[in-house]
Amino acid sequence: MQKLLEDHKTGALLGSSGVGKSSLINALSGKELMAVQDIREDDSKGRHTTTHRELVLLPGGGLLIDTPGMREFQLGDYEEGVESGFSDVEDLAELCRFRDCEHNNEPGCRVQEALASGELKYDRYQSYLKLKRELAHMERKSNLAAQKAARNKWKQITKDSRKRPVQKR
Repeated sequence: MQKLLEDHKTGALLGSSGVGKSSLINALSGKELMAVQDIREDDSKGRHTTTHRELVLLPGGGLLIDTPGMREFQLGDYEEGVESGFSDVEDLAELCRFRDCEHNNEPGCRVQEALASGELKYDRYQSYLKLKRELAHMERKSNLAAQKAARNKWKQITKDSRKRPVQKR
């Protein structure tokens, strides 16, 4: 990395909190310039330490910017991200017998068949489902009509539950 930053070139370190950006700067500079903390014993992960951006001059003349860790990313183009990032799952879903297949236990579900045969890895499918849930949540947050529909749905569920008689044990 030092070769990349010679001749007064500048680089920046970006990444999640606690991944070792400041430790890398210390290693490249040969000095303890940046404050770092020991990793947590309970999960062996780094700790968020850096709270500001700092430009560091390296021995070879390069410059490196240390930045605070990023804690959250949000997706901008919702559907395009899913389609391109999980095109394999989306392609399988297109082959399901029913257009409104939820990929649970419907007959002719190509996604479930791929999971059963090992063609589609379970953890990859779980990541796909998680992303779809996050995108639905973001859509509800940004779409007033979706917010209203979700609110009305839960109001109705609450009303219905109050109508049911309480069973005594």
